[in-house]
Parts: sequence; C-alpha cells; structure tokens
Amino acid sequence: MLKTLARIGDSYPLLVGQLFVFLVLNILDGHSTWKVVKPDHYYREKNPMARWVLRKLGALRGIVVFKFVLLMFLGGILAFYGKKETRSLNVMFGVANLVFLGVVINNYRVHKKINSKRSQPWEIS
Repeated sequence: MLKTLARIGDSYPLLVGQLFVFLVLNILDGHSTWKVVKPDHYYREKNPMARWVLRKLGALRGIVVFKFVLLMFLGGILAFYGKKETRSLNVMFGVANLVFLGVVINNYRVHKKINSKRSQPWEIS
C-alpha cells in the first residue's frame, strides 16, 4: 500500500491536475473575495497581507495583483522543483487545494449572508 501511495505521489500528471485545480480555486477565490469586499469593505478580508494590498491598490486591482504574484511565485517553484520534488509538491498542492476550497466556500457563504441582510426590509417601530 505504501508503494502505491508513493507511486501516486510521484505522478507528474497528478501534479499538473493539482495545479489546474489550484488555478481554478484561485480564480474562484478572487471572484468570491471581490463579492465580499466590494467596493471598499476591506475589513472583511481575513488575510492581513491581502487586506493591506487591497487597501493600497483598491479591491479589483489588489485582488488581481495579489493573485498574479502568488501564482507567479508558485509557478517559479514548480519550474525549479517540479520534476525533482513531485511527491512533495503533490502533497503541498493537495493541502493548498483543500484550504482554498474551504476559503472559497466560506467566501460565498459570507456573500450570501451579506446579501440576505441587505434584502431584509427595515422594521419600523
């Protein structure tokens, strides 16, 4: 069983698939973050580094720049280590994909909650 897991972990096609999922999740994270922080509700962003970038550059530009830098950094790691450290990168991207999936789900839940509060009629006493 351990040999099977090692063989799966060493799979370069799995790594490419993981990267594709990571890219899609980052696009969804950018979209869902935009939905939550637009136009200038930066306090809703929980990542302090991302929140700082959003404040400096504005919501849309900040999200695009932050994601671009992140993806270029990880692309460099992949280009340098991809063939040598496939198993480690598969584990890393597997964990990252689970984390980003949770973040995206949470962002869309927060957005839904914000919209439901906006659509509630005001009570007059």
